[in-house]
Amino acid sequence: MNFIWPQALYLLLFIPLYIFLHIHFEKKKQKDLIPFGNVEVIVEAISKTKKIDALKHLPFVLKVAVLALLVFALSRPVSFVYVPLPDTKMLLLLDISISMEAEDMNPNRLIAAKEAAINFIQDLPKGIEIGLGLFSGSVRIIVNPTLEKTKTINVLKRLNLKSLEPGTAIGDAILAGIDSITFEDNPNQENKNNKSIVLITDGEANIGNDPLFSAAQAKINNIVIQTIGIGSPAGTIIRGGILTKLDEFTLQEIASLTGGNYFNAQNLEDMKKIYKKIKKTIHFIPKETEITFIPVIIIFALLGIYQILKWSKFRLG
Repeated sequence: MNFIWPQALYLLLFIPLYIFLHIHFEKKKQKDLIPFGNVEVIVEAISKTKKIDALKHLPFVLKVAVLALLVFALSRPVSFVYVPLPDTKMLLLLDISISMEAEDMNPNRLIAAKEAAINFIQDLPKGIEIGLGLFSGSVRIIVNPTLEKTKTINVLKRLNLKSLEPGTAIGDAILAGIDSITFEDNPNQENKNNKSIVLITDGEANIGNDPLFSAAQAKINNIVIQTIGIGSPAGTIIRGGILTKLDEFTLQEIASLTGGNYFNAQNLEDMKKIYKKIKKTIHFIPKETEITFIPVIIIFALLGIYQILKWSKFRLG
């Protein structure tokens, strides 16, 4: 631990002096009481009270602790905390094609995906910009990456089965995500490992740009794509008797090309575990932060205890 003003720590040398003077004058006070026999009896009687005997030195201990913490606070201690890289951005791209109504996840794929995403966003540390894009046959970036998590969470909460549309434009979704996540980029920015896209889909691209071409563009822009495939490659029958299949190969290639990972989710618990793994891929750096508030809070707590004891039946001085 470091200190902004370490010279203040020399004041700790006065605390032993304070303790010495306290003991000296307490002994002197006891000697002064000896000539008065009746007072001596009273003092002896009080000393036999276990509660008083156990607590009689507590006020002094509290005072010493407060003095020590006050010196500690004056020295302005600093500690290292780990924070995300500056300008860390993450964009969720969520498939809202009709196949997301499949009920192989409880209650269905869409609800499971959005609930897991909400939990993930709520658990993200401060300092990460998070956004949201929805895609089916078309693509909409609903929330550009922002530090205000509630914007993305509120959009996810409003999603329901009525939001689903035909088509799966994975390539177009990635390109739109790249535009959104790099829109305010500083060309002189040094950090190259602080942008990522989380692509969640349960199907295969059937419209728009080639997903692998789009992934190559993400790589050029130093964007890592983490892909989550929902369901089974064997496919699921949805409304109208249509068989929808998960294109795991393409999702694996997208992730591999950009330095990300591919995950398969069969249920809500899988989704939550996957998001925990994605959270661990966020890059953090140490940042020196002043923590003077910690000893100050403890000082107030000790002063509160001291005052309560003074108000108590023990009448501590």
